Amino acid sequence: MSKESESQELHVQTSEVTLYVRVAGNLQSGNVLIAISGGPGLSSHYMLGLEALAGENFAVVTYDQRGVSRSSAPRVDPSNYNVAKYVEELEAIRKAAGVEKIHLFGHSWGGLVAMRYAATYPGQVRSIVLMGSGAPAWKELVSGFVRFEERVRSLQSQGIIPQDLTRKDGQDDPQLPAYFSDPNFNFSTDDRGGPPEFSPVASQMTWAAVQGYDLTNEVAKLQHPVLVMCGKDDPYAPLSEAIVAALTSAKVEYVVLNQCGHFWHECPEEFFTQMRTFLGLQAIP
Repeated sequence: MSKESESQELHVQTSEVTLYVRVAGNLQSGNVLIAISGGPGLSSHYMLGLEALAGENFAVVTYDQRGVSRSSAPRVDPSNYNVAKYVEELEAIRKAAGVEKIHLFGHSWGGLVAMRYAATYPGQVRSIVLMGSGAPAWKELVSGFVRFEERVRSLQSQGIIPQDLTRKDGQDDPQLPAYFSDPNFNFSTDDRGGPPEFSPVASQMTWAAVQGYDLTNEVAKLQHPVLVMCGKDDPYAPLSEAIVAALTSAKVEYVVLNQCGHFWHECPEEFFTQMRTFLGLQAIP
């Protein structure tokens, strides 16, 4: 593939779906980060800002997961949305990129996929970055749901979030302000990290498939360099502490980002500084 840093679009075929994949930077550098979006059910639109890391010596790959946005959907059944399916589509993208070892970036739900992939294919992983990641076990994730609901109710009482939480077609999630440190913050509408699309079917099927999961034993075996980050004001921030505790064999760095919620878009300078340092990339002058 081209060594140019401009982005290119690919369509990766698996046994069940066709995945929309976007590549920025030089795949031939052998230094490739694959970013896994959250949700489950969020498209990769909001991750485009990660392409700021791309260049002649580094490539960034983003993609829409099965059943989301520009990727096709399997048959509507929870068995087609289990973690193993997500791991195999990630492996298909690695092979299509033609790179032996990858850096993994997992945000929120994507962190679970990253951890499971690294446990399944440890030899294919250089390092792992987890941002606002889901916890290794379902019981810990449920505690995060409770904190998030408390945050939503607080913002409802302030009139920032409406009482009706129904998500209407073509509109942002009415609960979105609860994810941010500043509830008035919102995603940029440009092409460098705009708001994601959401697939309720993919979300519902995935949660049905993974309910009760426990990756604790698998996570304990990971020996990779791992950067765990979370926003200080993220309702799910305590889940990152559970991840750090579970990574008993890995080389872990743990960073709490100030004035930041669930998404790094609120604190881009601190976030990208940490990313570049961990990945060994030079800062842009």
